[in-house]
Amino acid sequence: MLVHALRKKILPAVVFYDEDSILPVAESFLKAGLNVMEIPFRTSVSVHAITRIRKEFPEMFVGAGTILKINSLKDAVNAGAQFGLSSSLNSNVCIKAEQMKFPFIPGVMTPSEIESAFELGYPIQKLFPAAQLGGVSFLKAMFGPYEQLNLQFIPMGGVNLSNINDYLQLKNVIAVGGTWLATKELMHTKNYKTIETNVAEALQRINGE
Repeated sequence: MLVHALRKKILPAVVFYDEDSILPVAESFLKAGLNVMEIPFRTSVSVHAITRIRKEFPEMFVGAGTILKINSLKDAVNAGAQFGLSSSLNSNVCIKAEQMKFPFIPGVMTPSEIESAFELGYPIQKLFPAAQLGGVSFLKAMFGPYEQLNLQFIPMGGVNLSNINDYLQLKNVIAVGGTWLATKELMHTKNYKTIETNVAEALQRINGE
């Protein structure tokens, strides 16, 4: 299911700050042709956002992001999240996710963390913060040593419309992520049409249109 959710090669992170924007943003994504999003656990409405979108738009694959604690992992599952992500490698969270049979993507930023995550059973990993680590150059450097493990990364942090294809041309990148598609400002001004346009442009860029 996780690979299927990433088939569009982009995993946008949407931080909701109020309930009014939850359904309009999800609808904008679907209108543009994208049926997957990550909702980071950074605000008080995050859990409710997952539940509402899963109920109103069952065709949307909804993941919970920034899962830093086991309690947050349980909250994500109870809310209806179909997968989860973290900004870091927390072995306790990883082990619990495996026990719960909850698709999970841990965050990594060093070769040691990459290997540790793989040993915990996670061949798909989130590289964060990608830009600060060297971005494309870092991932190219990681390909040789870890090609034998068939690892796949989702770079997040500093990814945008101008560099998504630089990342996606790499053999060890399964998708890219970021928050630029639906920013706080766009949601605050209820500019949902621009969000739809941003998503459509990203998909067109990825598909070479």
